[in-house]
Amino acid sequence: MARLWTFLALAVLTAPAAHGQSAKNNGARVGKAGYLLNVIAFERCPRGDFAGSNRHSIAVQADYTGIATDSASGVNKVFVQSGDGFQVLDGNACDANGASLQLPVDAANCRDCASAMLPAPTFRQYEVRARVLGKPAGTATITGCVAMREIDPVTQAEVATSLCSVGQNEIWVGSSRSFENVSRQLLTVCVDTSGDGVCDDRIGLFDSVGRDYWWSFDQAGRPHVQLVLFAAPPVTGGN
Repeated sequence: MARLWTFLALAVLTAPAAHGQSAKNNGARVGKAGYLLNVIAFERCPRGDFAGSNRHSIAVQADYTGIATDSASGVNKVFVQSGDGFQVLDGNACDANGASLQLPVDAANCRDCASAMLPAPTFRQYEVRARVLGKPAGTATITGCVAMREIDPVTQAEVATSLCSVGQNEIWVGSSRSFENVSRQLLTVCVDTSGDGVCDDRIGLFDSVGRDYWWSFDQAGRPHVQLVLFAAPPVTGGN
């Protein structure tokens, strides 16, 4: 399943939970098992898709605001798909195709993702942290989105729709050099299915209810975003 992200320079890393928090490293550390992804914003974007390499970076357009739900326009969107490991499949989110990232995440990864009314979800495999670097740093906004099929309440016909996270603290707006825990914002999509602007349901990344998942990036200035994924503490109990 494809997934989408929309920021330029992204760094993702996985490290043991014991090494995930430290005053010396602003809340995240890249260990030997970690994966760091840098998403970097450019005024003049590079050409090419940067495919077929082991790069840990994605390019995005600086000073850009798009329509998060419009997956047909891939500019500043990162499409995410599940796989055996971390890999940047297409590192250029400046073009119409967007960027593509592979993550080793599956539907069983998230606990308490079934409803927005449940406690904040806990992730068995990862926590994700993010921060903004660079001079000038600017601000990066990352919105999680999903393409799914719904039943029209009037016609009862199944229709395709794209939904993105809504609600306070469900969309990450980053401007700080200190790492923030963005697991909820990036590993789930909190969707409004009733049209009232309020989150009705929380969908875990790669859940079978969605056909595609992506992250949409809006940029103010030229932010350099670092994302780090590291192993979360074990969780007991069911999903």
